[in-house]
Amino acid sequence: MLLKGKVLIVHALFDALGGVEIFALRLAQALIDEGFQVDILTSTPVDSAKIREIYGELELPSFIVKRVREAEAMIRLMPGRLVRLRRLLVYRRYRSFLEESRFKYDLVIDTQSNLPTPVDISYIHFPVLLPTRSGGLLWSIYNGLVKLIASSYKTPRSGRVLANSTWTAHMVYRVYGIIPDVLYPPVDIDYFREASMNSNREKIIVTISRFSPEKKLEKILDVARELPDYTFIIVGSTGLGSEKVIEDLKERIDKLKLRNVELKPNLPRSQLRELLEEALFYLHPEFTEHFGIAVVEAMSAGCIPIVYRDGGAWHDAVAKVSEKLGYSNIGDAPKIIRQIEKEKQLQEELRKRSIEVSKTFSYDNFKRSIVEKINYILKIKKMKS
Repeated sequence: MLLKGKVLIVHALFDALGGVEIFALRLAQALIDEGFQVDILTSTPVDSAKIREIYGELELPSFIVKRVREAEAMIRLMPGRLVRLRRLLVYRRYRSFLEESRFKYDLVIDTQSNLPTPVDISYIHFPVLLPTRSGGLLWSIYNGLVKLIASSYKTPRSGRVLANSTWTAHMVYRVYGIIPDVLYPPVDIDYFREASMNSNREKIIVTISRFSPEKKLEKILDVARELPDYTFIIVGSTGLGSEKVIEDLKERIDKLKLRNVELKPNLPRSQLRELLEEALFYLHPEFTEHFGIAVVEAMSAGCIPIVYRDGGAWHDAVAKVSEKLGYSNIGDAPKIIRQIEKEKQLQEELRKRSIEVSKTFSYDNFKRSIVEKINYILKIKKMKS
């Protein structure tokens, strides 16, 4: 295959492996498949073995690691916290390198700063400048620091801005006054196709999430207490700060005397598929998920998804299955589960509908869309040169 061009993906932090990281890797994979040479610029060392263990075999790009000491100091000070600020500190340090990259690469894509940086494409998972909200003095100070650093990126803006869901696109418009194109993240639904064929499901409820404080995983335990006849399995990747989250969850499990909850950090992908093949329900934490790759993976495996009634996971995916599957308070989740449990025909209808809706977010659809956008941008750039 002839080399079509060189692409640089800028992804500031790879210290946790969540949906944002899998997006960057799948983006790289799609471009490599199309004949592009791809490099990923990041400030943290990348554990290729761990990536393959969790996400399966990927043709990984070349990683360029340029450390940023301020961001590393913040990690040591508050592991797992201050992520928005750390990312922006990295991007600020990368400014001169990105200027040089304009002449070394045919295309530069930013996949993590979450604001329109001066690159060819900015992909926004959620605006770094959050809509106004109350949160006390510390929150105001932190948001002020983020806003101060982010303000230096106001001009010039990206050549093109993309968002991961219609819900995120709405937030981008509220914060930046930009209406971005929606490009759904790729979900490897083919990997879970075989799992979806099992209609004899057990009373298992799976949750997939990074073990991170903001994910509110402790609320899953409250649901488990109300449904003692179900086995709850919390699966997720770990990063800096995860050890404390897991320790707190174990303490709470012991305190509540829950015998029906299992924690499975960094579960290999093959075992995750086996687990989703057996589970009847997928329960997402009470968290406004901007898109939610894990939710769609579970849907593609034939699990019935139950999620918080807000965010991209709800509006763009689960609501299209059924309005019955959303909750406003996670305390309502047991009632939803019990209601569906009573109706076997409804269960099968929801499972089939979940599988069908998940096909919207296939890797092939993503690849087709991103390659079309990139070829268009390259054509425009060539006309200008």
